[in-house]
Amino acid sequence: MRIYSHLRTATILLLFHIIYKATEKSSRVQGAPISARIVGGAATTIDKAKFLVYLRLNGKFICGGSLVSAQHVVTAAHCIDGVSPAKLVVVGGATRLSETGVRRGVTKIIKPTNYNKPNPYHMDVAVLKLASDMKGNNIATIPLCKANWKIGDYIDLYGWGQLAENNRQSVDQMRHVRVPLVLRSKCLQAYRNRETITSSMFCAGDLKGKDSCYGDSGGPAVFQNELCGVVSWGLRCASQVYPGVYTSIKSVRDFIDRAMKL
Repeated sequence: MRIYSHLRTATILLLFHIIYKATEKSSRVQGAPISARIVGGAATTIDKAKFLVYLRLNGKFICGGSLVSAQHVVTAAHCIDGVSPAKLVVVGGATRLSETGVRRGVTKIIKPTNYNKPNPYHMDVAVLKLASDMKGNNIATIPLCKANWKIGDYIDLYGWGQLAENNRQSVDQMRHVRVPLVLRSKCLQAYRNRETITSSMFCAGDLKGKDSCYGDSGGPAVFQNELCGVVSWGLRCASQVYPGVYTSIKSVRDFIDRAMKL
């Protein structure tokens, strides 16, 4: 009986450890057990980022995205894992989630074949093809990244995600924050023995309360008015230890170009 009791205790502890690790890592999808959001920023309006759109699944907000052509949206692949295009609606031209905006259905979801391989969130990007052109007031496309940046440069983040890690409610009005790029070696050091930073990722955040969070997944990371990143994941939100992790547009550019031709 004592051996059984010890085994049961060990099993419970192992399960607790697995559950804790699974919930700590955050993909930044609203309501998901992983995370991304705008923390430490300020309210803004859609005329400041006309390319910003958001995704609704079965009528509910789930993620952000960026309009890169009249019929194509770039978002995070993890936002639409297991989702049928028919259940998605993309909304543009809206400052608030409560606004109707301009709505378009989705006819096709394209993800990289090596998404999540060999590591979680590797190549975390997807292209959505819209049922018809996204046109209307406060709607514009954003070019894909060609700019060269350096450590110390800032990227602009936009979204409707949580304002704090312990508040799972997305904000109604879109928000904006600027965060600095983080040296890759520092990012690798921060996540050592925790998660793998792959070749498709870069890190950003000031570690002083400014970050993306739950609900910001799929949204844009903008540099010099170009789409240079996609909000992907992180350990906690606005952490003083772990910067936010983003998919590098340059690293997935070939995939995006091919997907837009399908």
